[in-house]
Amino acid sequence: MTDRESVEGRIQGAVEDGVLSPESASLLSGHLGPVVVAGAAGYDVENLTASDVTLVTLLVDQSSSIAGRDLEDAVRGGQSMLVDSMAASREREGILVALWTFDDAHRALHSYVPVEQATRLDRTNYRSTGSTALYDTWCDALASNVAYAQQLRDAGTLCRSVVVVVTDGEDTSSKRTAGECARLSKDLLASEQFVLAFVGVGPDANFRAVARSMGIPDGSILEEKATTTSALRSVFQMVSQSTIRASQGRIQPGPSVGFFGP
Repeated sequence: MTDRESVEGRIQGAVEDGVLSPESASLLSGHLGPVVVAGAAGYDVENLTASDVTLVTLLVDQSSSIAGRDLEDAVRGGQSMLVDSMAASREREGILVALWTFDDAHRALHSYVPVEQATRLDRTNYRSTGSTALYDTWCDALASNVAYAQQLRDAGTLCRSVVVVVTDGEDTSSKRTAGECARLSKDLLASEQFVLAFVGVGPDANFRAVARSMGIPDGSILEEKATTTSALRSVFQMVSQSTIRASQGRIQPGPSVGFFGP
């Protein structure tokens, strides 16, 4: 069972192991609400068969502008395709997936589960509404990831983390700031255990600037100005291919990572 106290303990363990600075740990520990705790309650370590695990955290924007661009079905289809691709890969036994959605609030649809058990977005669990709490979602999802990854490492399981956010707009409603995101991202990238990636869809924002302000490396930023079903499908295909490459060890975590490279 995972509770706030155990999450705090794992975050402190990450500090002791050099994954986080005390400042970043304080930033995370001050916001350990029910969503973070739920997001850290992953698959039972004792049931893992792989000795080397890739934790994939997918954060999907569901703010009202997604519906305004008529992209809800494209997002659902793209995310399902992403899950299906990972489930069909040779690395599937070592991939655990967590799925978050966000508007002005954020929710963990599930924490880390084997990829074949991952939820597919559909009309019952994905409907766009509200504004965009990008920064809050980023920090809370990383807190959950750090806590669960530390649990794996404490049990002797090697793991790397791939965190990808897909959004069609800038932050409009977070309590956290881009600077806080950047501080956390810098620590995690320096640990060389994390790949952090950003996908911006649509013409309304300078997504490269947004991602850089959050501490995400240039090689892990993807901008797609077109807001068509085919363009979004292509985006999810690229995320899928890059995630599988990372799970194969062909993309090395760290501050110079090129997640969307050739």
